Amino acid sequence: MMPTFPQYRRLARARFAPGAMVALVLVPLIGAQARAEADETGSELAPLEVTAGTPAPGDPLLQASDIDVLTGVEKQRREATSLGETLNHIPGVHSIGAGNQVGKPVIRGLSGNRVQILSNGIGVDHQQYGTRHAPNIDPFLSERIEVVRGASSLLYGSGALGGSIDVQPLALEFTEDGESRFGGQTLAGYSSNNEQKDLGWKAHHFGSSWSIHAGIIDRSAGRITTPDARDAFNPNTPSPFQSPNPSDTPAYTGALDSTDFDQTNGQLGLGHRGAFGEVRLRYTGWRNEHNFLLPPPAGNLPPGQGPEGVGQNLENDELQLGGTFDAGQNWQFKPTLSWQNNLRQSNGAGVPRSGLFDGSIELEFDQYTARLVGQHQALGWFDAGRIGVEAKRKEQVSRGSTGLAPSGEVDNLAVFAFEERQLGDFTLQTGLRHDWHETVGDAEATRGPVNFSGRDRNDYSATSGSLGGVYSVTESLSVVSNLAAGFRAPSLFELYANGVHAGVAAVQQGNANLNEEISLNGDLGLRWRAEGFSGKITAYRNRIDDYIFLRDSGNTAGNGLPIFNYRQTDATLTGVDFEVRGHVTEAVELAATYSAVEGDNDATGEELPLQPADQVTGEATWYLPGGGALRTPYLRLGVRHNASKDAAPGEPFQQFDGAPFGTASTDAYTVADFAAGFGLGTVAGRRLQLDLEVRNLTDERYRDFLDTYKGYALSPGRDIQVTMRIPWGA
Repeated sequence: MMPTFPQYRRLARARFAPGAMVALVLVPLIGAQARAEADETGSELAPLEVTAGTPAPGDPLLQASDIDVLTGVEKQRREATSLGETLNHIPGVHSIGAGNQVGKPVIRGLSGNRVQILSNGIGVDHQQYGTRHAPNIDPFLSERIEVVRGASSLLYGSGALGGSIDVQPLALEFTEDGESRFGGQTLAGYSSNNEQKDLGWKAHHFGSSWSIHAGIIDRSAGRITTPDARDAFNPNTPSPFQSPNPSDTPAYTGALDSTDFDQTNGQLGLGHRGAFGEVRLRYTGWRNEHNFLLPPPAGNLPPGQGPEGVGQNLENDELQLGGTFDAGQNWQFKPTLSWQNNLRQSNGAGVPRSGLFDGSIELEFDQYTARLVGQHQALGWFDAGRIGVEAKRKEQVSRGSTGLAPSGEVDNLAVFAFEERQLGDFTLQTGLRHDWHETVGDAEATRGPVNFSGRDRNDYSATSGSLGGVYSVTESLSVVSNLAAGFRAPSLFELYANGVHAGVAAVQQGNANLNEEISLNGDLGLRWRAEGFSGKITAYRNRIDDYIFLRDSGNTAGNGLPIFNYRQTDATLTGVDFEVRGHVTEAVELAATYSAVEGDNDATGEELPLQPADQVTGEATWYLPGGGALRTPYLRLGVRHNASKDAAPGEPFQQFDGAPFGTASTDAYTVADFAAGFGLGTVAGRRLQLDLEVRNLTDERYRDFLDTYKGYALSPGRDIQVTMRIPWGA
């Protein structure tokens, strides 16, 4: 008898005209809110430093790489169920969605296996080959998130060709005064659109020798709701299949069946400090059961006349042991050992998560990582830097009847050095890395059918590096440039995929002859920071040799599904990111961002798949006077405008451009959001914080280009989100 799903909660490239900039109205500059809170308590905020993408910890504005940090009060306000949704306010960062639970980060037009997700500096895997396969990470259970835009292969190897996102876990700190500190936070939240209920708790105890943290969050959600609209199967809609504008007649409207989910995620950490240094042990568990809504049965039957949804079960466990040890005056060593176990179970079309697991897809892997980094100060010609070695092994087993991805192993060994030199007003940052990578597909250990025999081996070897600098023109203005080479080896899925991928309603086939991707990414930017104001603009060009992409072959399988297979071409992505923010009065802050990227297939001139639409956003935040029990009240109004976007020929979901009920190409749209919040009273000496946010304030009917339900449903309608946080302790 097959195991059941758990029945309980378990651990055409439109560009903006100049007039479109008028839409830059009204993202709170949360830094100001944080400053206001610091002023109230009399405490002083620690200087902001980044560690991801840098030779040594430092100010993000003084790094050759383009880096953003989400932490503190701003992180709390931005936190969402998914990592992608949490970060998509950052210019150049977007999110591939499928309802509220899926948010897969996109950095400058690249996603999936080209964006390395890190857990405390260690690369983790979430079977990200799938368009809808989001990182197994809950932002609530993190202390800060650092985003590096542009090639990060120098530090993180294959998978960081487009950028990296380091999700740093709950802190394990030590006190210096011999006293202990105990505190934490309770969270309760509700979202009206899908009736989502969130309940979270995290706590810490910091001492001079020992520290501990613990956290858990439960999220339960029902059906997504889209704005009211006529649909293609409504009997009151005359001749729906002859509609002059099929995108106006989605297949599903209102409350969408098969879009519910349940998540329970937790984290536990223990730290010890002695004369030898510091040691930290952390465990993180992530559990998710959900349903995905599929296209209409057989592509054209009304709902209820065939399979509409598919149930899935996802589990992820991570155990990480790390240390920090001083070795002499100039050296500090940071060894890390990490183990990750990841399980993906997916039913066939029409079998929801409430039913038995039917054995269609069951993929599980164990990944082991050993990483040793030596952080140094002055060494030879350089002022600071890091030298390291990393070994990684992944062991995957495919037990499902569908051979979507095979069993196999992936091994990677790398050495790297990243150094920094200060030359007057100029900071030079440069480094090199070499990777030896081996991927082995194992046909005999794969239950489902495969398109190869025996053990098929692919070996890759690549050198990555970067050369960049920051020139301080004045104390407020810097010019930044960075040239970085990236590398990515094909995944087991890209090499050997062979089966129905129900989540995207297609048959997908791998290509065992794929070469590794090699990229050369160049950035040029200006950064400006003065009292109360900051801004930056970055132009970039990313040339990728042997770019791997999935494309519709034009053929269909016996079940009528389109067949997609993997191909390679040379590609070029060019774009610009822009943001500016600052106080216009003591009480009002304004912010604006603009992002545009164009990815081209160099051989055909066609656009690359799944490129985000150009986007412009603006927000205004008013900080109102408080009094008595009411503290730091604020109001925020935001506007985001996305340009129209044509799907690339043959890209995933492009088949819906020819459907009578949906589209893969999307029209331009503008959505407004509203938020308000305030502190109220005290609990154990700390202020209770209430926040209200209304997403899609006017219940706008639209389709986001990176919403993977766009082919047969509208994007979500109005969503009223209420969050209460109660901090306690110190």
